Amino acid sequence: MKRDLIYLTLIVSAIWAAHATAKAVQDGPQQIEPRKIEAGFTKTVHILFPSPVTYIDIGSMDIIAGKADGAENVVRVKAAVRNFAAETNLTVITEDGGFFTFDVHYAENPAVSTLNLTVQDQQTEGVKKPDAAGDPLPPTPASEGRVLLREVGREKPATVKRMLSDIYRQNRTDVKGIRTKKYGIVVEVLGIYVSNDVIYIHTCMYNDTNISFEMDSRHFIVADRKLAKRTAQQQTTLEILRVCNDPAVVRGHQRQRTVFALPKLTIPDDKVLLLEIVEKNGARHQTVEIAAKELLDAKLL
Repeated sequence: MKRDLIYLTLIVSAIWAAHATAKAVQDGPQQIEPRKIEAGFTKTVHILFPSPVTYIDIGSMDIIAGKADGAENVVRVKAAVRNFAAETNLTVITEDGGFFTFDVHYAENPAVSTLNLTVQDQQTEGVKKPDAAGDPLPPTPASEGRVLLREVGREKPATVKRMLSDIYRQNRTDVKGIRTKKYGIVVEVLGIYVSNDVIYIHTCMYNDTNISFEMDSRHFIVADRKLAKRTAQQQTTLEILRVCNDPAVVRGHQRQRTVFALPKLTIPDDKVLLLEIVEKNGARHQTVEIAAKELLDAKLL
């Protein structure tokens, strides 16, 4: 009887120790498993990400990687050295906080020339059922992590992206009278919104000429009201946090809308917020003046 009791105690102790070890492993740091890709010297591999890419890092000079021209969410990867032997790596961070890592090997003819990460496979294992506290998020794929980008202040990058998309999709006109028209170009502010200390400005540009308007740059500037249309003295340029629909060209008789996300902003009555749009290889520059009161009256999202 005593021997059976000892055996039972040992079995219970072993089960408890195994459970504690498993829980420690589960609660501890989780390793992000890199995806394996091939890079060739004469062929380019393209990777499509679910959100615009904000950071790219390569492990060695054996490969080259960069955003594809005209595409914010496509990264092209190619071997810089033919037949490089050592494995290297590639790290990419996207605008919505996605963290992706890849192990890169050389191949003269890569088996996969286009890797689409915009559609994730359905995952059912490990997904908990919704409870009273709300729907849990599905587990992140092993090759992707999440990071919180600081430059959007208190708001999550994915939330800012969704807000921008919603404003653009709804296409409402909540502000009237903030516009400029010069050289056949009309620029108008359609709405000013705020959510969690992020300012959203919905704008529209219409080209009423037969000549395309090519964007060189767009800036938001805080300037003295009296000097707003003169020099750049006493002006402060604001960082644009995010943009939804950022066209490079507005063609003749075409209308384009853009939504900007700006950091929290209030200005005194003797200053204004300027949206300056500079034409590339042209002189049809545009300036829209937004008064301090318009910012204070921003609509809550």
